[in-house]
Amino acid sequence: MRLVGSLGGVALVTTLSACGGSEPTVPSASMNMGGRIAGGGMASGATSGGLGGGGMALGGGGSHAAGDGAGAGAGGADPDCIAPPSTLPCAPLGVMPVSLKATGLFPALPDWTQHAPGLQEYAPDPALWSDGMEKQRFLLLPKGTKIDTTNRKQWVFPEGTLFVKTFFDETGPQATLRPIETRLIRAAAGSAYEFFVYQWSQDSTDATLVVNDLNGDINANVSLMVSLEAVNGGTPFSHTLPSRNECGQCHEKNAVVAQTIIGFDELRLNTKLRVDAPRTQLREFADAGLFTQPPPADPATITDASNDGGRLLRIKRFVFGNCVSCHNGDSQFDLRPDVFVTHTVGKPTEAQSVMPPEGWLRVVPGDASKSVLYVQMQRTMLPPEVNGRRLRAMPPIGLNDVAAEQSALEDVREWITSLPGDRQ
Repeated sequence: MRLVGSLGGVALVTTLSACGGSEPTVPSASMNMGGRIAGGGMASGATSGGLGGGGMALGGGGSHAAGDGAGAGAGGADPDCIAPPSTLPCAPLGVMPVSLKATGLFPALPDWTQHAPGLQEYAPDPALWSDGMEKQRFLLLPKGTKIDTTNRKQWVFPEGTLFVKTFFDETGPQATLRPIETRLIRAAAGSAYEFFVYQWSQDSTDATLVVNDLNGDINANVSLMVSLEAVNGGTPFSHTLPSRNECGQCHEKNAVVAQTIIGFDELRLNTKLRVDAPRTQLREFADAGLFTQPPPADPATITDASNDGGRLLRIKRFVFGNCVSCHNGDSQFDLRPDVFVTHTVGKPTEAQSVMPPEGWLRVVPGDASKSVLYVQMQRTMLPPEVNGRRLRAMPPIGLNDVAAEQSALEDVREWITSLPGDRQ
């Protein structure tokens, strides 16, 4: 199955340009001494997590099939690459191996903190909540290529660009981080994307390809139990490795008004990777020569002038990171920052599969318990069916029945409670 859409500012990117030098494998900049990802280190206090919906890509066609070992085809292999010639750092268009170790992205397994030299780490801000799981993302650009940033809303990635995102829970020894899944998106020919998902072994020594965009059931996903102390107090809950179709439901929607890749874009890179970084990620990538055009003097950002200590700004940012890939003004109602309040406060909501109880609105001023926005974010407090229809937890993909980030829920509840009744 092929997911074809306008290329642009994506959310998961792993730049694997390991060619032309003799660099050793390198640890991620976001790993601290204890092995935990130093997420949440953004200057604006974003949660750790990834773009918009997951880093998988529906796409395909072509002749890249999965193999038992490293890629068997040339795949545009660079003769000067220092990694094994059939691995993705040297042949980004080659066969997608069954073993993650064979991709060359994690060359020192079982030490998963080491990555191929040339990988460019990034962290979108605002990011997707994703059940509160820690995430780590990288970009791989084929040697000698750049990202076409001429259109600020639709960046174009060279064929062979790879986006890599790994999810972690806390089921490692002594409740340390353990990799659960790694998702790859690859830019293919003709503005198409290919999506792949690897499931890590319990001992974290390797991961196996379980979702292959070029071979397999496009609706097949994988569910497993994960555990995070900050989510349900560490009680295990179900986490889903999404199918290719589930990936496409978010990425295709985003491509209608922006780009297929969610999270690697001007707005979400206009933040620092670490609080002590000298420049924003956008500027760092520009200075490294990854873009065809320099960033604008005033990069895109989310603003709000409310005198509430930044609460509504935080809500707009959370909604942008978790809802706007679908609610972008296309077929679903628009929740983009500039119209978020206008389109929610006092507004009824009803869709083909959604029917709230009588008296409920998207936001009922003064009453969060009857506000669809708040209740859907809670996920586990949904009302019963009405005429065979009921409210669905949101977002419908990428999260299971775990409430959204507690601080975001509290911001939304306080904001709704503060609204005067005459706003209806």
